[in-house]
Amino acid sequence: MRTPVHVVGGFLGTGKTTVLMAELARREGAERCAVVVNDFGQAAIDATLLGGGVQVTNIPGGCVCCTAPEGLGAAIRAILDELKPDRIFVEPSGLGRPRDVVDMLARGDVAARIALGPTVVLVDPTRSPADPTLFAEQLDAADVLVATRCDLADVDQLAAFDKLAHSLWPAPLLVAHATRGVLPAAAWEWPAGAGPRAAEAHDHDHEHHAAPARPDSTAGYLAGSWVFPPDAVFLWDGLTTMLAATTGVVRFKGVFRTDLGWYRLDLAGGVVHPAATSYRRDSRADVILRDDGDLAAFEAQLLATRSADRDPDTLDSSMLTIVDPSGMEIPLSRGALMAMPGQVADVSTVAPGRAGAGVCLRELLALTQEGERYIVVAADGLTTAAQPLESLGDSVIVHSLEGGPLPAEQGGPFRLYAARGSACANVKNVVRVRVLPADPG
Repeated sequence: MRTPVHVVGGFLGTGKTTVLMAELARREGAERCAVVVNDFGQAAIDATLLGGGVQVTNIPGGCVCCTAPEGLGAAIRAILDELKPDRIFVEPSGLGRPRDVVDMLARGDVAARIALGPTVVLVDPTRSPADPTLFAEQLDAADVLVATRCDLADVDQLAAFDKLAHSLWPAPLLVAHATRGVLPAAAWEWPAGAGPRAAEAHDHDHEHHAAPARPDSTAGYLAGSWVFPPDAVFLWDGLTTMLAATTGVVRFKGVFRTDLGWYRLDLAGGVVHPAATSYRRDSRADVILRDDGDLAAFEAQLLATRSADRDPDTLDSSMLTIVDPSGMEIPLSRGALMAMPGQVADVSTVAPGRAGAGVCLRELLALTQEGERYIVVAADGLTTAAQPLESLGDSVIVHSLEGGPLPAEQGGPFRLYAARGSACANVKNVVRVRVLPADPG
């Protein structure tokens, strides 16, 4: 049985530790819980406050999203092995991005042993965010959005929070007000039909849902809505080309997990406007067509942009494919990787504590036309965020262990270990690396 893991995010001072203390007190005696805290400094203040009867693991030395990514998986693995808790809470630094923590957990060594719960993001309605960009990313990542310290907020501040929460699309599953850190019990569970747990049991032959045509609010138009499970992957090129060529669309907005990562796509005036998003719950779309449009045809075109790579029968994970900015594919076998220059006999020089031999990722990307950024794709469809090529450092693609192929249980046949501080520090089962002329977002 998988252990539920919750990410609790929010800016510095929004009350993350207070919320965890209240929730742990509520569960005391009913569950054995553990907490992973990412203190930005060395004082481990949060770990001290949360200590006592609860197992607390601190990851010091910087934001777990940036300078200490390798510590998160190791901490979770040790907790699962030694404590065997009923539930784990992860509190990243207030400067952290919840989406990065969720992605690290989803593609890390512990992915098969955990069940990601709703991501809870806290907002202090009495204060303006110091970093609007980070604030927007945290809002996008929120499955549950909570206004904290409501006893200190006035009516106008709470109204402003509610207006902000109401403006978000896709909307959080739950919006709540909290005093002294007490959240409703529903904040920690997926509602029926939502979240990764629902997707695991989803009937993939009936995973899209069209809204009734011509609802009263769109009289004279045709409206459709679709929701796809989080493991559905869409082809970026096909999706954006299809939307740009579609006629009769009054309005379209969607958020998709694509082969280039998670993006929000808005279509207005015939122009597709993409933006990277921290949303991770599912892929979904809403469209309004003119009355003379063809909703069934639009749906068929949308479904046709799904990636066939999601079918295990068509996925060839024995090859590592490099895709250059023009779309040309360069498939490389293990033998081809071993014959390239830039071999690394001992990957522990890049990733301490890891074993294996590989080749510098820089050598692989030198085979392509000149690009600006790269994205790593795993066999399960997970992707890294687009990374600038200058961030490659000593990143290595591991192809061998003890003279033989890298076993699947070790993340093989190919695995990425990136230089410390990279946002894609550890990707198992790598099948594709795509080089881009620029960030599509």
